Amino acid sequence: MSKIIGLGGFSGSGKSSSLAYLNPASTFIISCTPKQLNIPGSRKKYTKLVKNDKGEFVGNWYVSNEFNQVMNALKIVNLKLPHVTTLVIDDANYLLSAEVIKRGLEKGYDKHTEFAQHYYDLIETSMTLRDDLTVVFISHIVNDGSDIDPRYKLFTTGKLLDRTLNIDGLFSYLLYAEKLDGDSPDTMKYVFRTRSTGPDSCRSVKGCFKDLYIEPNMRKVIETIDDFELNGEDWEETNDNNN
Repeated sequence: MSKIIGLGGFSGSGKSSSLAYLNPASTFIISCTPKQLNIPGSRKKYTKLVKNDKGEFVGNWYVSNEFNQVMNALKIVNLKLPHVTTLVIDDANYLLSAEVIKRGLEKGYDKHTEFAQHYYDLIETSMTLRDDLTVVFISHIVNDGSDIDPRYKLFTTGKLLDRTLNIDGLFSYLLYAEKLDGDSPDTMKYVFRTRSTGPDSCRSVKGCFKDLYIEPNMRKVIETIDDFELNGEDWEETNDNNN
């Protein structure tokens, strides 16, 4: 089955920019907002998904904030685009936001259960695709606590949905994109954090990442996880021998 990786962070923390390191020839990006990709040369590297004259799907970029359409795009990549090994769902939280806005006049709690079901189905489906496919979910995070007692987690549409589904708990790998302050804007450093440092949902499988902070490079993240899952026993044996 496929592998999923979560990447959370505030706006402007370098989440989408990390995709610039991926190989466009084997990458497919689903954008849940109509904004242009934060990738140099994106207009040439990423073209919108269409059917050609032969009825074949071509292109490696799809834009939609509709759950059904995104689910259909997953199936197309899985079955019709075998050369794709990395599938990115960028700004995934806007799938929830768009549905809340479109159904804002509906009364009752049932719609929030449906929101949770749609998001769960999307993540679950992403886990059951081709074995050689890695699916990257990119989402904003929020402080679900207070300034005095912060608790950071992936963005949802509120506590009614959170009572139904713990989105963060579905990920074994959930990295946080962060900016480390320097003495000036020129010395500010963009990084990925690999594990929790307090009240947040950042996580990774123990032993996969040696460093707390790593380069914000999604290609290297995927390669590191792949290597760990293939050679993790060697890592454990090495550390056992050193104890």
